[in-house]
Amino acid sequence: MWVLVVAIVLLGLKFAAIGPFATLSWWWIAIPLAVVFVWWEIIDPMFAISQKRAMREMGERKKERNDKARKALGMRSRK
Repeated sequence: MWVLVVAIVLLGLKFAAIGPFATLSWWWIAIPLAVVFVWWEIIDPMFAISQKRAMREMGERKKERNDKARKALGMRSRK
């Protein structure tokens, strides 16, 4: 998740006191971390977004595996 990457980069720059990030308010670092927390703890479980994506990917892998097995057996693949 790109917001987590932004939060980690901001956190690293703040701790290293690099350039203008040394004087940056901690709120600018806390906001992306709070967004990530809300996403993972509330939004994602509520709508099961990650689980749906994982199930779809697993279904695609299963179809590819079945098609490969059918081709190896000389059978036509399902469309």
